[in-house]
Amino acid sequence: METRIYLVRHGQIELNNEKAYIGQLDLPLSPKGVKQAQTLQEQFKQISLDGAYTSPLCRCIGTLDILLGERPIPQFKIDALKEINMGEWDGKTFAEVKERYPESYEQRGRELDVFATPAGESFAELKKRVIPVFAEMVKENDGKSIVILTHAGVIRVILANLFGLTIKEVFKWKIPYAGSFELCYNQKSGKWICQNQ
Repeated sequence: METRIYLVRHGQIELNNEKAYIGQLDLPLSPKGVKQAQTLQEQFKQISLDGAYTSPLCRCIGTLDILLGERPIPQFKIDALKEINMGEWDGKTFAEVKERYPESYEQRGRELDVFATPAGESFAELKKRVIPVFAEMVKENDGKSIVILTHAGVIRVILANLFGLTIKEVFKWKIPYAGSFELCYNQKSGKWICQNQ
């Protein structure tokens, strides 16, 4: 049997309309996010799952709880699946950061993979945190089907790692709230295939 992994982003969070940097700030799902999770439940109803892994942040746990409903599937909370740590920028709007830290804002745009916010982490550091744990999950679930409920940043470093992309390249991929990627391991080629659901 093929190894199948569903990488799923949490539903929309409670936030004002302005774009903001949200890292490990523990925000709940918005009413729209709850509806998105209910849609995921419908989408996953017919999909056989052997296990579910989630970030411990409440927006992920809330989405997974709705997605699984009453299904008796083993669930694991994994600290390494938390979103990138945005440090002092966490919760601040893009406009606020651009105004208060113009040089750092520009630098992050140029050096997206290695730039770390004050008291935060870079995507390179996020990759070091996520990839060994992801590799372990893959190993433990050989030939099985699992869902990983996490954040856009975590999904990006996993996709970049599997498909040999840079962080800048993978930022061109749309990862909407409650968006999911179906990853299937092709044993003949020894490669992962990604099907954007």
